[in-house]
Amino acid sequence: MLAFNVAQLQKEGVGATRRHELAGELVAVDEHNPGPVSVQGHVQLIVTPDGVLAIGEAEFSLVTACPRCLTLTESRANVEIEEEFYPVIDVVSGRALPPTHDDEPELLIDEQHILDLSEVLKQYAVAQTLKPPVCTPDCAGLCPVCGENRNVVSCSCETREIDPRLAALAQLLDEPESEE
Repeated sequence: MLAFNVAQLQKEGVGATRRHELAGELVAVDEHNPGPVSVQGHVQLIVTPDGVLAIGEAEFSLVTACPRCLTLTESRANVEIEEEFYPVIDVVSGRALPPTHDDEPELLIDEQHILDLSEVLKQYAVAQTLKPPVCTPDCAGLCPVCGENRNVVSCSCETREIDPRLAALAQLLDEPESEE
C-alpha cells in the first residue's frame, strides 16, 4: 500500500507516529518504465505542527540505458524518503484549511485524509533514472565515429582526435619523408 488514511494519527496530535510497510506499484515513470514498477520499503509517519512528515526507505527495479553504450539494463534503486504532507481539511472541525508553504499537489493530504506517496515515489524513481549505472564495469561504450556498440562489434575506426590548432602539424606526420 502506498496511500494511508492519517485521520486518526492527526487526531492524536503533534509527535504521534505510525510505521507502515510500503508495497505497491508505480506506473508511467518514464519511457523505459511504463509500469508496473514494484515498490517495497517502509515509512514512518509523524504528526508535525503543520502536517505529517513521512520518513522512510523504498526500493524498486528500474530499466535504464547504460550511459556508455545505451544498452537497456535493469537495476535496483534504493531511495530515502523525507517529505512533509499538508492537510487540506482540518481533521477535527472538517473546515478547509488555507494553503500553506506553496503546497505542491503531490504533498497534500486530501479531503478524505489520505496521504498518498505514489507521486512522490514516482518523482524519486524519475530522479534515479537521470543517473543510470553502467551496464558492466568494463563497458567499452559506443564508437564515437561509427556509433557501433564496442561491447558487441570491434570496429576499425580511428578515434584519435587532433586538436584543431595543431592540425597543420598533424599533416606533417602524414606526409612521406623526402630524401634530401
